[in-house]
Amino acid sequence: MANPNPTHEQTKNKTDSRTFFEKGLHWPLGLLLMFLLSASFLLTTAVFGAGKGSRAVEPDYYTRSLNWDDEKSRLQTADRLGWDVQLSTSPTIDPLGTRLISIMIHDAQGNPIQDALVELTCFSQSNADKPLTKILPSTGPGHYQDRIQAMHTPGLWEYRISIRHAGEQALIILANELED
Repeated sequence: MANPNPTHEQTKNKTDSRTFFEKGLHWPLGLLLMFLLSASFLLTTAVFGAGKGSRAVEPDYYTRSLNWDDEKSRLQTADRLGWDVQLSTSPTIDPLGTRLISIMIHDAQGNPIQDALVELTCFSQSNADKPLTKILPSTGPGHYQDRIQAMHTPGLWEYRISIRHAGEQALIILANELED
């Protein structure tokens, strides 16, 4: 008669015929795979975030935040005065590696605003740490333009146009898509 309570020595030599899933070993393996997948996703994000083209953080953003009230006031000035600002960029880069930027400024009555000090700061959204700043000379009534070097990066560009005229200071922020 077989012993209903086998000892350890008697069961040690028997093989377990249960499958991998019947033993319940798939749960620890599943958790390990989920952990590895999560860790690889985080590592990939960190590598891409620190790699080339990750400079989309605005330089000196802290100082800009401290001066937010002044900036907001200057942003509202153009609306309050009814100024209309039109920006255009040449679609291609010339052989010298520059791109023509033109700005037209009109008052609420449609008259060109002359003798203004127009300062342009522009940057590619993917390279916000490399802004280009230039004071645009007047080339006609309400028309300001100049050529800007190093506008080679295609994609979305932000233009911050600071205008000083007749004791008023205005700031206009525009965006434009540049092609290759």
